[in-house]
Amino acid sequence: MKTIVINNQKGGVGKTKLAVHLAWHIAENGGRVLLIDADAQGNATDTMKRHRGEVTAAELFRPGRAPVAGGAEGITLAASESSLTDVDRGDAAGIQQFRDNLRAGSTAFDVCVIDTPPSLGLRSVAALVSATHVLSPINLEDYSVKGVKGLLQTVIGVQQRYGRSDMKFLGLLPSNFNTKSPRQRAHLDQLLREAGKYVFPGHIVARDGYAEAVAEGVPVWRLKKRSAQEAGREIRTVLSRIVERMG
Repeated sequence: MKTIVINNQKGGVGKTKLAVHLAWHIAENGGRVLLIDADAQGNATDTMKRHRGEVTAAELFRPGRAPVAGGAEGITLAASESSLTDVDRGDAAGIQQFRDNLRAGSTAFDVCVIDTPPSLGLRSVAALVSATHVLSPINLEDYSVKGVKGLLQTVIGVQQRYGRSDMKFLGLLPSNFNTKSPRQRAHLDQLLREAGKYVFPGHIVARDGYAEAVAEGVPVWRLKKRSAQEAGREIRTVLSRIVERMG
């Protein structure tokens, strides 16, 4: 089972939007997807509630709670719940327990997509340790661009500490990109100059259709509005590249 973690320690960068659309995209192309909502805010759970499986995200940190297929349309959701916040107060054994549970349930799925919280607690570390691939959406604002170095250091640090040199960092994905903003275009140029080899080849443009899509629980390309259809074409190009790079 390939396991891709959508990770950034900042909120509002489009992690959940990317995670749910990646799950939809893979499932529509015949893949069996486990989507883990490790963020206590539960936004992915609200959007994907009809795909809910019997094992929650919090239970994956407990012994003998391997995920089992049981959602809808090829997607099984390990839902967020309030007890997720207690996980970060637990001991480091939870990291290995999470990894062991994913391994135990891996034959039921082709791909696992993990939506992480906007903090580097035990949940995020467990996800990174379990990952085969990591992708980091970022906003093209001053504070986000300046935080790129710290984000890369976090991923590399987890690789080194837990012996995960086989984990592949797919890159920094510019998200919520306002193409009409001179400032954001300048920041993208700066990012490409200073960290080009770490930047994913593509970006997600800020469009109104995404908010409606996640609210209705359907991928943006299923909406009828012209702006949503355009967003659908754009994000499917990005999603196809992600899947291709995951092998």
